[in-house]
Amino acid sequence: MDGKGNSFYTEVPAKLSPTELQMLMELEVDAFPGLGAVDEQTLVPLARYGKIIFYKEEGDSRPIAVCEIMRDYQSPSKAYIFGYYVRSDKKGQGIGKKFMGEVHSIIKQDGFSTVCLTVSLKNKAAVTLYEKSGYQIIETRKSEFGAGEDRYYMEKEL
Repeated sequence: MDGKGNSFYTEVPAKLSPTELQMLMELEVDAFPGLGAVDEQTLVPLARYGKIIFYKEEGDSRPIAVCEIMRDYQSPSKAYIFGYYVRSDKKGQGIGKKFMGEVHSIIKQDGFSTVCLTVSLKNKAAVTLYEKSGYQIIETRKSEFGAGEDRYYMEKEL
């Protein structure tokens, strides 16, 4: 429960139903408009071989936030956050910070000691959230996802 009486919880599906898959693709497009949101070709393997974490609110059938995680094979004690977003109608309510704390707990429980991610230099709100959550900018990766798609690479020790 938060201070407003809302009850939040995490859910980690081992696989995605067709309904969940469709819902996630819609949430991806909402979260990353025009940026090439992931589809079933990425979401299905992420759920089976990585981890997708839903952050849910009692009474809402759709996740209010989603985190997609992979293991870094170059450094197996490091988790890579592939995708992290809060549903557009829930932004600005402190959910991103609360959910990040839950994500860190799950990652640590899974045996990881470091977590990393990349984020667009233009996404100031996300960069601020990650910095407030203890991430440090390690480097700027030029054209990480194509020409002009520069990203900060950020890490946090758990």
